Amino acid sequence: MLVDGVEQGNRASGGEPLSEDQRKHLEFIQAVISRLASSSTATKGWGLTVATAAFGFSATKAVPVVAGLGLVVVIFFGILDSYYLREERLFRYLYDDARRGKVGVYSMNKNEYSSKCKRRSVIRSWSVLGFYGPLLLVGFGALMWSILG
Repeated sequence: MLVDGVEQGNRASGGEPLSEDQRKHLEFIQAVISRLASSSTATKGWGLTVATAAFGFSATKAVPVVAGLGLVVVIFFGILDSYYLREERLFRYLYDDARRGKVGVYSMNKNEYSSKCKRRSVIRSWSVLGFYGPLLLVGFGALMWSILG
């Protein structure tokens, strides 16, 4: 962002320009954030694919055990996805402090921010509960369909 003709993204909070090491540090953190976001997306894709196959098979062949396995798969992928999301949030806090010059250069210690990002709040986020919640409902529907049908 330009303010008075000066690129503000290249400045620490004190107004001094970021050093080359600080910029590289921010690139490292951003790379980790990108990988975690990519892993979360892949987790959602695999979870949806496996669960849909299990629920579909269970509903058409009336095999409740497969629907139960599908529910286990949804829970497993939901926990894995919430792990990736929490790690991503912790690294975003680290990125913000690194941008402000509050952490040492090349520090990747994101554990200092654990108190800011609780696991419970991550599980309740729209990204996890909003995706896996409806999938669980479909799974319970497939389970009931296979038991009753």
